Amino acid sequence: MKVAVFAEYVGNHCYDVFDDDGLRSRSETLSLRAQEVSDALDFADEPRFSQDAVQKIIDLRSVVADMCFDRFGKRGFMGKSMDLIHMDQDVADVLDKIIVVQLSPEEAEEAEADWDHESKFNQTVNGGKSSVIRSENIGFRARP
Repeated sequence: MKVAVFAEYVGNHCYDVFDDDGLRSRSETLSLRAQEVSDALDFADEPRFSQDAVQKIIDLRSVVADMCFDRFGKRGFMGKSMDLIHMDQDVADVLDKIIVVQLSPEEAEEAEADWDHESKFNQTVNGGKSSVIRSENIGFRARP
């Protein structure tokens, strides 16, 4: 739902085309990307994000990060509201979960090997003894 709310908000409240006379509008690219994200979402009992949907979400976030604003004020002020910033962070959190879940077995194995290699450089002091942080000591679970 967080992705759907973000796409709808961007499609209704964000602008990325600004005229010298102060008028603002949405480009076809922004409108199209927001609509594509909305269309790509699966609201079934067990929703899934296809690779195509994930790419569309990433593309929309990219457009929003560039020259897309939803707050306007005197003397040409343009900015991003805290609501938009929080929604973008929520979508980033969703993408982080999706990308981890969609790792192939080979990618997961490679990521685990990288983690093991990197963990050798991370030391903690535990009761005066130095111990290596191991990946099996850290649990990952998806939030409901």
